Amino acid sequence: MNNISVEDVLQIINKTDENLNIKRDQIGENLLDLGLDSIKFIQMVVAIEEAFDCEIPDSKLIMSEMDTVEKIMAVLTEL
Repeated sequence: MNNISVEDVLQIINKTDENLNIKRDQIGENLLDLGLDSIKFIQMVVAIEEAFDCEIPDSKLIMSEMDTVEKIMAVLTEL
């Protein structure tokens, strides 16, 4: 999963919720603070799994494990 870019992930997150417009300089900021809620989080995870044809481990499917773009990238890199 090393060929996934930050821009790819940002595009999926921003597409998940039309009210979000997270930019590259915000990848370390908490997505909840930026407006992502728990329902949108699940939708984001499903969209990421579909886009990259992967399955995120159950242990990572809690918001605190993937609450920043940096953490999401780390999870995807581990796959």
